Amino acid sequence: MRAQNSPKLTDNGRRLLIRLAELPSMWITAAALGESIGISRRTVMRELPGMEHWLQDAGYRFVRNPGQGVRLLENDARRNALHAQLTQTRAPLSRTERIDRLLSLLFAANQPVKAQWLAHRLDVSEHTLASDLADGDAWLQARGAALRRKPGVGVWLEGSPETLRRALGVRLRPQLAALDWQSWVRTRRQESPLSLLNAPDMQAVMEVLQQFEAHHRVIFSDSAFLSLVLHFTLLAGQLRHGTVSAAGTGLPADSPAAELLLSLSDALHLHLPAEEAHYLSYFLRTALGMPDWDDPEALRISRLAMALIHGMEQQTGVPLAGFSTLRTDLCAHLRPMLLRLHHREHLENPQLAEIQEQYPTLWRAVRQVCTETAQMLHLPAIPDGEAGFLAMHFGAVLAECEKLRRLRAVVVCPMGMASSRFLTSQLDRDFPEISVERMCPLRELNPEALRAEGIRLILSTVPLHIDFPHLVIHPVLQEQDRILLQNVVHEFHNEQDAGTAAGSAAAPDLRRTNAFHSGIIDLIDHLRIAPAAFPASYAQLIQDAAHLFDSSHPDRIAQALARREALGSTYIPPFQALLLHCKTDAVLSGRFGYLTLPQPLHLDAGLVWGALVLLAPTEPAAVWNPLMSEISAVLIDCPLLLDRLRSGDADGAAHLLEEELSRRLPTLLRGG
Repeated sequence: MRAQNSPKLTDNGRRLLIRLAELPSMWITAAALGESIGISRRTVMRELPGMEHWLQDAGYRFVRNPGQGVRLLENDARRNALHAQLTQTRAPLSRTERIDRLLSLLFAANQPVKAQWLAHRLDVSEHTLASDLADGDAWLQARGAALRRKPGVGVWLEGSPETLRRALGVRLRPQLAALDWQSWVRTRRQESPLSLLNAPDMQAVMEVLQQFEAHHRVIFSDSAFLSLVLHFTLLAGQLRHGTVSAAGTGLPADSPAAELLLSLSDALHLHLPAEEAHYLSYFLRTALGMPDWDDPEALRISRLAMALIHGMEQQTGVPLAGFSTLRTDLCAHLRPMLLRLHHREHLENPQLAEIQEQYPTLWRAVRQVCTETAQMLHLPAIPDGEAGFLAMHFGAVLAECEKLRRLRAVVVCPMGMASSRFLTSQLDRDFPEISVERMCPLRELNPEALRAEGIRLILSTVPLHIDFPHLVIHPVLQEQDRILLQNVVHEFHNEQDAGTAAGSAAAPDLRRTNAFHSGIIDLIDHLRIAPAAFPASYAQLIQDAAHLFDSSHPDRIAQALARREALGSTYIPPFQALLLHCKTDAVLSGRFGYLTLPQPLHLDAGLVWGALVLLAPTEPAAVWNPLMSEISAVLIDCPLLLDRLRSGDADGAAHLLEEELSRRLPTLLRGG
C-alpha cells in the first residue's frame, strides 16, 4: 500500500493514465493523448510531471521523449492492474463535473428535490452544494432558464421544456464527445451524468440517424450527430414524463425532415411533436450543407459573413474577400451559430485560452469585429467561445494568405554554416516576403526536386550554372543585393496576380457557359419594378408578385409562393422587405423584380417597404440554383442595387445587375 504522503493525481492526470493503460505499449504524442480524452496538449504537458511522479511512486515504468512523446513500458498484465487501480477508486468530481451531474439530476427528477438528497448524490457538503447551485443558476440564466431553491420545497429547474432540453444538451455534448461514445452507449461502463439518459432511447435514435445517412448518402459530422442524439433522447424523456405536448404543425410528408421525424417516432414508440420537423429541416440544411438559394435565412447569413470579412480586412489590411472559400466556410459556420445564439446555447470553446494566449493580435481583431458587427446588424452579443471559433476560420485564411504571398527560397552558401545562418537571419529580418525554407548544400542542388518541393528561387553566395531561377548575393547584404531582392519579390507578386487573373478567366465547357450567359441575359431583359396594390397585405403582395411577370400561369406561381411562405417568414430586416421566391414550372427561366409600397406594411417582424420577387424554373437546377444564389449575394454586396429597385429605376438596376453578374460569372462557371 502506498504511503499517505505519496503524490496525488489530478482528475485530468488520472484520466490520462487510464487512457495510457488502455492503449498498447507504444509512443504517443502529448497532443494525441490529450485529444483522446478531450483536453489540450498544453494541459497534458502541465499534467506530465505529476503523472510521472505518481507512476514512479507506484512502481510503474514511464518514459518521456521530446521527439516521440510518452510511453508506458509495461506488459498487458501490469497495464490491466494499473487500469483497475485507477478505476476502482472514484476520483473527486471537479466543479464543472459536479454542476453537470447536478443539472442532470434535476432534469431527470422533473420535480423539486431536497438539498440533502442532492448533496448525498454528489458526495459534497451542503456548503459546496450551495456554491454549485449558484454557479448552475448563473449558467442557466444565460440560456433563458433558472435554478430555483425554496426552503421546505426543495430545488428544481425552471424554464420551458424546450429551453431546458437545449441547455442540458449543450452541457452534456462535450462529455459525450470526449468518450468512445458508440461503445459507451452499448456498455454504460463509465459512470457520468449521461448515465441518467435512457439507454434504449439513445440507441434507437443512433440507429435511425445511421439509417438516414445510408439511405440519403450523407454523413453527419460527429458534432451534429451527437447533437441530434442528445436532442431527441432528452425530448423522448420529456414526452414520457408528460412535460411536452405532441401538438403542432409540421412539414409536407415527403420532405426529408418529416421522413426522419416519422422514423424517430416509430423507433422511440412515441408521437414526436410535428413542429420538430421544422427544427430538423433547419438542422439538416445546416449540418449537411443543404441550404438552397430560396432560403431567406441565407441572405441574413451572407450579409453577416461579408460584414465580418470586411471588418477583418480593415483590422488586418489583408484583402480577404478574394478567398472564395472563406465566405462559404463562414456561412456554413454562421448558420448553426445563429441558431445557438437564438436559443442561448453558448458552446464552450476548449481552444479559446490557447487562441487568446498564442494569437493575441488575431484574437483582439476578431473580438472587436464580432462586437461591432453584432451591434451594426442588431444581433445578440457574440460570446467569446463563438468568437474563438471565428478566429480559427480567419486565422487559417490569414496563415494561407501569408504562405501564398511569400516567395519560397533556399540558401546556398559554401562559405560555412555561420555565413549561411547569418545570411538567412538578414533575409528574415529585412525581407519577410521571402520564406527561406532551408540551407541547401551546393552539391545537392536538383532542379526537379526543388520544383517538386515548391521552391521558386535559389539565393546563392557563389555563381551557379543551373537551369533554375537564382540570384547571386553577398553573405552580408549590400545595397545592390537589396535592390535585386526587392525586384525579384515585386516580380513574384506580379506573377501571382497575373496567375490569379488567368485562373479566373479559365472557362468550363461551352454548353455550361452558354446556359449561364443565356440565363443572365433573359433574367435581366425581364427585370420588372411595379407598385403593389393599395392597400397592401401579405396575401395581396403574393398575388401581385405572381402577376409581376408575363406568365400564362400566375395562379400556379401564387400557389408556389404561398407554399414557400408557409415554411416561415421571409422578412429581411436589413432590407425592410419581403423575399417572395419559389421554384416553379410556371416559368421557363429565372425572373427577378421588385414591388414598391407607397406606405409601409406593418408586420410582426417589422416594417415592410417593398418585396423582392425571385422565381426560378425547376430545371436545370445546376444553373438556376447558383445563379439565383448569386443574385442574393449581389443584393448583400451591392447596396446600390436595392436603392435603384426602391427608386423604380429598372434600367439602372438591370445595368448594375448585369455588371455584377458578368464580374461573378467566372466564379459561377467554376461552381463556387
